[in-house]
Amino acid sequence: MIAVPRPGDALAALLEDLGVDRVAVLRPVNRRRLAELGLQELAVEMLVEELDICVSRDPVPCRVIWEERGVAIAVPGKGESCRYVVGLRNCLRRLLSWRTLREALPANPLPAFVVDLSRLGQHSDEERASLKIQLAMTLTVVRRFLWDPHLILTSAPEDAWEWLYPSMGRSKIQVRNERPGRILWSMNADKVIILRPDAEKVLSEDEIREADAFLVGGIVDKIPRPGVSRFLDTAVPWGKPRRIELRGSLVGVPDRINRIAEIVFKVRFEGMTLEEAIISSMTRRDILRRLQVEILRASRGGRLALDRDHYERLSQWLPITCRDYLDVARRSRVEIGWECEG
Repeated sequence: MIAVPRPGDALAALLEDLGVDRVAVLRPVNRRRLAELGLQELAVEMLVEELDICVSRDPVPCRVIWEERGVAIAVPGKGESCRYVVGLRNCLRRLLSWRTLREALPANPLPAFVVDLSRLGQHSDEERASLKIQLAMTLTVVRRFLWDPHLILTSAPEDAWEWLYPSMGRSKIQVRNERPGRILWSMNADKVIILRPDAEKVLSEDEIREADAFLVGGIVDKIPRPGVSRFLDTAVPWGKPRRIELRGSLVGVPDRINRIAEIVFKVRFEGMTLEEAIISSMTRRDILRRLQVEILRASRGGRLALDRDHYERLSQWLPITCRDYLDVARRSRVEIGWECEG
């Protein structure tokens, strides 16, 4: 696997070189994400909003909300004092520029997560609205692991920025009119995985770890359009079409664009197995759909009664409760000869 410098890692190295062990963020931020992601969130905020770390003229009262790798991140409050701050206009001097942080990152944003919008005109208003929400949520996922330029929208119409702004606001993603093949070729993205549910081969963990780019179609199917994403194979001829499966089935595998991005990045950057990443990204609806299929399969379409052993085996990998199992079994008209304890 090729090591990819992430914004949080680059910022940690720069702060260590400067001898900085505490930074206060004085501008409005999402404190929950800052407390969760720490330097990664701070680095992305600096890059997107073009913010510098400055030396304050006077110590600033602050409260630490995150601490790791020898650096603490704080927000305004009581308990500590900080001299190195982000978001203060009247500062003594600039310590670290956002441009310096940008220069510490690769100029070529790989791995890239690419969404092709060439089928946008075929969508209904409802589908376009859903797609816009998914793209905004995909950006949130990308920022958790990398940052904006790693999300590329290709074959975008001229009004794409205007269409996206209400849900994405200020961002530095790439919105390009060109076809995905041309863009990925110019980026020297040799290993491209085309993710579509009807691909012949199943995606592997090694392919995720080695990929230069992941390509998906910007398609929302309120009315199913079988095979519509196959055009991506010709758009990027050297790409490898792959489908994501969970224990031999597509049922329950998340199909929203942001969830797909979440799955591949969890494997790539958090060291999860593909199964762990899929299950951790499943919605409640995904889980119950898969549960119903497993129950009907084991009961041969409702012809056989199921014992508790089937539930116990299933619950070892699928995040379900006993009550979930019994409720779905009864709605599926499968005979169950036992009850939950307690």
